[in-house]
Amino acid sequence: MTQPYNGNESPAPIPSSPDSAYGSDPAYGTDPAYGSQSAAGSPAAAGHHEAGFFRAMFDFSFTHFITVRFSSFIYVLAFVVAALYWVVQVITGVLMGLALGADVWTGEQGFNAVPLIFAILFGWIPSVILLIAMRLGLEFAVATVRTAQNTKRIADATEAGR
Repeated sequence: MTQPYNGNESPAPIPSSPDSAYGSDPAYGTDPAYGSQSAAGSPAAAGHHEAGFFRAMFDFSFTHFITVRFSSFIYVLAFVVAALYWVVQVITGVLMGLALGADVWTGEQGFNAVPLIFAILFGWIPSVILLIAMRLGLEFAVATVRTAQNTKRIADATEAGR
């Protein structure tokens, strides 16, 4: 059991390296899944390794995760989809402007700019809402997976210490 901090001794060291992962313990090593090297005693040094994509896809026991590795790709894909959605909104505004500008009685072709202006000014709002929802979902998924990985690492260290 650790003693409470009474102000006389120095507090626990904070990793000063910019490469240190948040919450990493220099004595234990950091997890290679976070992009840092591992020290002796870490799960990576003990023979644990990250599974490849196909091995993780066909892991029916869900011991290997692909969420952390592919969340950035999914987020970039969400940006592309959101941009395409806004472009489709603008194109729809042009088509609606053409449809609303046509005079049925005289047969003259015109253009009503109101739908296009609304699409340009407000068409980005659903795209931003989509990106916010995707970001929140990905952050929740990555945080859940990292919690599971860290819990497993703590459980393995506790089991090895018995």
